[in-house]
Amino acid sequence: MTEPTNKKYTVIELAEVLNVPRTTITDWLVRYSPYIDYKIQGKRKVYTELSVGVLKEISELRNQGLSSFDIEEELAKRHPVHGEIADKQQDVEEEIEPDESENTSLVIRKSMTEMGETIKNTLLEMNRRIEEIEKMNDANASRANLWFAVVVILMFALIATGSFFYLKIEKSYTDNQKLLMENRTYLTELKNAQQQMESNRNVILQKDTEIRKLESGLEKQANEMKENEAAKQAEIDDLKTRNRIAEEKLKLLKELDGARNDKEKMSQLQDTITKQEDELNSQVKKTEEKKDVPPGTGTEPAKEAGK
Repeated sequence: MTEPTNKKYTVIELAEVLNVPRTTITDWLVRYSPYIDYKIQGKRKVYTELSVGVLKEISELRNQGLSSFDIEEELAKRHPVHGEIADKQQDVEEEIEPDESENTSLVIRKSMTEMGETIKNTLLEMNRRIEEIEKMNDANASRANLWFAVVVILMFALIATGSFFYLKIEKSYTDNQKLLMENRTYLTELKNAQQQMESNRNVILQKDTEIRKLESGLEKQANEMKENEAAKQAEIDDLKTRNRIAEEKLKLLKELDGARNDKEKMSQLQDTITKQEDELNSQVKKTEEKKDVPPGTGTEPAKEAGK
């Protein structure tokens, strides 16, 4: 950066150096005077190289589209405050060269022209800024509409997704309830089947008990039949024995009748009859023992036969 020189500039020279209209320079010198350094020579102000640098920064900031307030903020960040704000009309009068008095009317006309141009430029700039603001508003509105549409779409998507999952859950719940009812029905049927099986088991046990009783009764009947058959056989044998003895006794009686007059023969016959009776009684006792019949049952027929 070059060192600042001691050269001093008037308002006209500043306009020429910056290639900016004189009225614009005058306006900047009044508006941003706290940040522009100047010297008093006689009755007029002169400006240093530092002032030229500040005015160049102001010009660059204006070209960037910053407002006066934004430029003031930037200058406050970069430069210290100098001096007090002078009256614009006083600055304009002090900055007029004495040797230019004869061209005062020309200068005033030129100033008016430049002022009109400045006002025109200002209005154009304001119009441009307004258009930019409107474009920004349109862009923001379009962006807002876009975001609104996105939000609406997302809401519909969420609602659709929620509805889908709700229906899915509802169907799953219904299926679970149906399955639960089927399980309950199956459990009830299974319980009934178990009860039926238990009842059938009890019936089978009862039938088994009855069959065992019947088998026991049949076995008892078979034993009784065997005993009855044995008793009948014993009775048959007893009858046969009795018939045989009766036949022998009858034969002996016939012989006894034939040998009544022969005592010895009679005595022998009596001894023979007595032996036969003893044998008969012995056989009857054996028969009674086989039948487990108490004594006396078999002797009665024998006694009757003896009688």
